[in-house]
Amino acid sequence: MSKNLRKDALAYGLNEAAELEERDLPRYLRITDFDGDGNLREDTFRSLPREIAREALLEPNDVLFARSGATVGKTFMFRNYDGEACFAGYLIRARTLPWKLDPLFLYLFTKSTAYESWKNFIFTRATIQNISAAKYNYLAIPLPPLDEQRDIVAHVEEKSAEFRALFTCIESQIATLLAYRKSLIHECVTGQRRVTAEDVARAGR
Repeated sequence: MSKNLRKDALAYGLNEAAELEERDLPRYLRITDFDGDGNLREDTFRSLPREIAREALLEPNDVLFARSGATVGKTFMFRNYDGEACFAGYLIRARTLPWKLDPLFLYLFTKSTAYESWKNFIFTRATIQNISAAKYNYLAIPLPPLDEQRDIVAHVEEKSAEFRALFTCIESQIATLLAYRKSLIHECVTGQRRVTAEDVARAGR
């Protein structure tokens, strides 16, 4: 990721123990706190004293990269969060120049097959799966004009919303069918429902 696209250098987070759970303090983000879809988990909330957290406070639209571990290369975009947050040492923060590289465009790029191919290339040249800030400096990002970047982002966001709605609908239908199946089994085994030859024939089709 060229330095000409960033506000500042890629930065590592804090090496602090995650012990506090005080909601009025800055949240301490670790790799395990977000999933592959960019959602924060509430059940893993940890925080740090503000005087420690200020060394690595996040700004809206910062993008975090996992640098090691089983999920190396996993990314998270810090946005739509009500409160302060800082990040842990196994993460690397990228802060773009938004008039050159839309941060959401960067984040969506990390969900592409091109990014996966780049990661695999890095892994084949290393003895351990680790991507340092120095290596992320060489991440080549396609750079269409800013208006086009934003058009791409809008299109992907729209389609993603449609997929999420469809997924939710399918999940609801599956839950309804499973509940019906459970109810049907109960009625049959308790004698509340008589199983006819026609039912057996229909089930065998």
